[in-house]
Amino acid sequence: MNPQSLLGHCAEVLTQIERSRSTPADALVSHYTRSRKYLGAKERRALSEIVFTTLRTKNTAEHITVSLLEQSHVPLPAPALAALIGATAAVGPQWADFDPNALLDAAANSPTSLTDAFAHLYHARTQAALPDNWPEHLLRLLADLDAADERSTSNLALASCLPPWIVEPLQQQGRTTAAIKELGRALLRPAPVTLRIAPPMVGRQAVLESLEREGIAAHPTLYSPDGVVLERRVQLLEHPLYRNGILEVQDEGSQLISFALNPEPEWRILDACAGAGGKTLHIARLQNDRGSIVASDVDPARLQNLRRRLRRHRFRSIQVEMLPRLSPAEQRTLIARFDAVLLDVPCSGTGTLRRAPEIKWRLGPRQLERIIAKQERILHTYAPYVRPGGVLLYATCSILPGENECIIERFLDHHPDFVPDRLAPSFARWGIGLVVESTQWQLQLLPNVHGTDGFFIARLRRR
Repeated sequence: MNPQSLLGHCAEVLTQIERSRSTPADALVSHYTRSRKYLGAKERRALSEIVFTTLRTKNTAEHITVSLLEQSHVPLPAPALAALIGATAAVGPQWADFDPNALLDAAANSPTSLTDAFAHLYHARTQAALPDNWPEHLLRLLADLDAADERSTSNLALASCLPPWIVEPLQQQGRTTAAIKELGRALLRPAPVTLRIAPPMVGRQAVLESLEREGIAAHPTLYSPDGVVLERRVQLLEHPLYRNGILEVQDEGSQLISFALNPEPEWRILDACAGAGGKTLHIARLQNDRGSIVASDVDPARLQNLRRRLRRHRFRSIQVEMLPRLSPAEQRTLIARFDAVLLDVPCSGTGTLRRAPEIKWRLGPRQLERIIAKQERILHTYAPYVRPGGVLLYATCSILPGENECIIERFLDHHPDFVPDRLAPSFARWGIGLVVESTQWQLQLLPNVHGTDGFFIARLRRR
C-alpha cells in the first residue's frame, strides 16, 4: 500500500478513537483492520504502531503542527491529521525512538517518502500545500518546547505528553519537573509482552528453554520469579504453552501484587475485585492450590472469563462468587472470616498508558472524582471482611496520588483497627530483589523506574 493511503487509514482510525468515549483503542484498531481484508500483515503492523504512537504523543504532536500551520497562515486539518503529522514526523522519532519510515517502507515493499506522503494527504484534505521544509520546522518547534520553562502545568504537560489533569496532582505531590518529564517520556514507548508461569510445579528455566527451542527470544523478569519477557511479539494465543495453561499474560507489576500479599498455603483469601482473575490464579499458584480463594466482582462477564480460564488451569482452591448479589444476611456471615482481602480496585488506568494511551485524552478531573469515590466505597465495604490479625492489600494500576496514598491516608484516619504492614518481609520470602526500605508499606511502581506498568500497592494489617 502506498504511504499516502496508509496514513489516510491511520487518520480515519484516529478519528474513530476520538469519537469513542468507552471502546478501547486496541479494540477499535483490531476491528478496523479485520474489516478491511485487503490490509496485509505489514500494513496492519504499520497502521497499529503509527496510530498508537500518535495517541501517546497526541497533545504535543497536535500543538506543534497547529502552531506551524497557524504561523504559516495555511488551513488547519482535522485534529486527527494534525496530531498524526506531528507525531509521525517529529515527536515519535525524537522522544519515543519511533521509526515511521521503516514501517512505511515495509508496508509498500519499496522506499517511501514520509514528507511527500503527508504533502499529498494534506492537500487532498485541505486543497492547500504544507509549508516549505515543514518537517524541519516541526523539529525546531519541538526542540523549543523541550527547552521552554516547564514549571507551569501547561508547559510541563506538553513536554511530557501528559494532560494537565495528570501533571497537576503529580506536581502537588512534590514530584520534580524532571521526574514528571521522565515518567511522561517513558509512557511513550510500547510496553513489553510479559508472561507469568501458571502451574505451581513448572519452573521458569524450563519454560525459557522451551521457548528458545522454538526460536522465541525471551528473558526473565527483573523482579518477579514467575515472570518471562518476550523480546518480540508472537501469536501467543495459538502457542501450546498458552493453550495448555503454562503461561498467562500478566505485567510484572501485577505479578508483584500477589507477592506483596504473601499468602500462606492454608489462608482463606478474598479477591473482591477479581476481574478476569489474573491475580486470583497467581495467588493459587503461590499457595500450591492448598488454600481457599473466593474470587468476586461486580461484572459477571469478567467472572465468566475467569471461569473459562479456570478450565485451563484446573485449580481446585478457587471459588467464583458474586458477593454483591448475596443478601445482607449472607454478607454479614463473611465479616472477619478471611485471612487476607485483596482489593485491586477499579481505577483510572493511568499506570497502563503505554498500553492504553487513549485514557489520557478521555478522562478528566470529574471522571477521576467519581473513580475515587467508588474506590473508597469498595475499601470501606470489604475491609471488615479481614479477620483480626489478617492482611488487607489495596492496589491500583494508577500513578495518581488521589487514588493511592490519599485514599489510604483517609482510610487509616477512620479505621484505627488497621495499621501499616511492612512489605520487605513479603518480598524477601519470595527472593524478590526490589529495593524497599525496612519500614516501607506502600509502593509506587513506575515504568521509568521499575520497567513495569504503574501499579500502587499498600499493605495493611488488622489489629
